[in-house]
Amino acid sequence: MYQDNFNKGELVCIVINQEHRIKYSQIDIQTAHDYLQQLNIFDNLSGEFPIQYASGSYWVSIDRFHVATQPYFIITLTSKYYKCNNCSKALIDIATGLYNRNYWEQLNTENCYQSEDQRLFLIFIDIDNLKKMNDNYGHLVGDQAIKIVGEAIKKSIDKEDLGIRYGGDEFIILILNKEKEVAGKTIEKIRKEIKSETLKKGVTVDISAGVAYGGYSRSLEEMLEAADKELYKEKGTKEIGKTKKGMALKGLKKLKNMCYNIFKTIFRREPL
Repeated sequence: MYQDNFNKGELVCIVINQEHRIKYSQIDIQTAHDYLQQLNIFDNLSGEFPIQYASGSYWVSIDRFHVATQPYFIITLTSKYYKCNNCSKALIDIATGLYNRNYWEQLNTENCYQSEDQRLFLIFIDIDNLKKMNDNYGHLVGDQAIKIVGEAIKKSIDKEDLGIRYGGDEFIILILNKEKEVAGKTIEKIRKEIKSETLKKGVTVDISAGVAYGGYSRSLEEMLEAADKELYKEKGTKEIGKTKKGMALKGLKKLKNMCYNIFKTIFRREPL
């Protein structure tokens, strides 16, 4: 069955809409359609997702996502001879259960989020000082921080929104067809969830976030770049705040020492 179209172990991605029309394929459209029919994919587009099964010489993984409330299906195929017992792992981040960088790349390549009549927000989140956390307390604590943030994202977004672990300490959220204030409210929800969980576990985890608005004239990569700039503005503000706080503490300490010395001079003895 068309085994010469891609190499053993190579993942092939196909995206179809609700009407079973191919919107994106890494192989030519006719061959992709043949795969969809021969591997019984059209018969497996209902139920709980993701769906994985074996058919002939192939592993099949099907997942669903929404664009402007319309369902799309992303299908990945790979040869059974490849060492892959659960091909959904190619799109799911094991540590958090969110989608991973591979999934982001597929969305970005497909450009299916570029729609003239759709409101789209991209939130870019970064865990503050994760490297320092790893260095001071070990990677197990750092891994715990990543899981806490991933879980907070899952609890804070709606089912039609997408949560993606972009890599390392960075996360992406795509929010569809919502008012502008929803992005800010979502970030606040995430922060509250993180605070609640860190209080239970006795750790400190903070995040910085940036938001970008998109539509048909702006690609996902352009939105990510814009959100990244906003994120680092917030980080810069935090650093300024820390510096001012440090200077204020030093000023208070200096004032305290001055008062102590004046007290000694007046009474010529140590205070009780």
